Amino acid sequence: MKNQSWKPVDFKSVFSNLTIYGSSHAIVDATCAAVILSLSQIHSVDLGGFFALVVLYNILAFGFQVPFGLMIDKWHIPLFSAIAGCILTAVSTIVLVFSSIIAVCLAGIGNALFHVGGGTISLNLTPKRATAPGIFVAPGALGIFVGTIIGKSGDFVSWPFVFLLLSLCVAMFMIGVPKIDYDQNNRESRQVDFHCLELVILLLLSSIAVRSLVGLAIVFPWKSDMILFITLTAAVVLGKAFGGILADKLGWISAATISLLISAPLLSFGANNPYIAIVGMFLFSITMPITLVAISNMLPGRPGFSFGLTCLALIAGALLAFTEFKFIFGNELAILTIILVSMAALFYGLLLFFKSFSFRNSKTYMKRNEGKKHAEK
Repeated sequence: MKNQSWKPVDFKSVFSNLTIYGSSHAIVDATCAAVILSLSQIHSVDLGGFFALVVLYNILAFGFQVPFGLMIDKWHIPLFSAIAGCILTAVSTIVLVFSSIIAVCLAGIGNALFHVGGGTISLNLTPKRATAPGIFVAPGALGIFVGTIIGKSGDFVSWPFVFLLLSLCVAMFMIGVPKIDYDQNNRESRQVDFHCLELVILLLLSSIAVRSLVGLAIVFPWKSDMILFITLTAAVVLGKAFGGILADKLGWISAATISLLISAPLLSFGANNPYIAIVGMFLFSITMPITLVAISNMLPGRPGFSFGLTCLALIAGALLAFTEFKFIFGNELAILTIILVSMAALFYGLLLFFKSFSFRNSKTYMKRNEGKKHAEK
């Protein structure tokens, strides 16, 4: 029996969806960052209050993605979730003038709803491949960068964000939703050993958490230079975007292992050199779409829940960056060790994934199917 998930891709549909949802991702994240960083200026929030609101936002934006993902998978409403997320995020910019807490809650919930809705759709544009999800998640870093600049400038104005978000909602509605496979009882899932499933997911989520921790905890003293900061942001965006493409072309294990292996010394010993560190961050970001799609492939029929799990791992790693654990990043050898351990976890997780599951990356699977087709002829 052939795996029907692997079929010719409608590139026009993929391009249209990624343009709309990728742009929406950037605008949603930019809006949320601008709202959060405008709090202290609009409401004169003290440092303690600001920190509490940031924690509240992150709990809502990242922690709620798992239950929202389960909801989307059960009711099959990714489009509704993405649109509702954009609308709530837009409303948060208006409410910000009146209430900081309500604005933060709306922004956090809106962010979570959009991410799992848009993430579910991106995972099904190129089924079981990393290309589309990588391109979808990439603009988020750009959005955070722009929103941070706007929020810190003190010139936050709501109407441009509202206009852009509502326009993108209309575009989402007009383009529709690609076919999404919600079958949780397919052949691949029946072949999965439950304990192996748990181990692989744990290994992949651990590598995601470490990536988040490293990205936040490593100090780049040259980031005050705006040109270099923009270049660093572009490297992260391009790393995620091209990570999925490279993984599907070269193989997931090769792309993930090689990129982390090269990035480890660059980030460990080259953090003070902007050119070395920027290349390191580009390579370090390549693994993001690989881990996302691998987890989604292991949980068939649950793309929203899968996307939510990866974001939960991100916030877990980010929280570690604000604990005493952060001080270990003052030691170059410690940074190198942590990245290499993360690489080992990712390598072993992907190795188990391909050994234990019938999924294959697009290059390998399509070559085999082409051989079968020629044999049948």
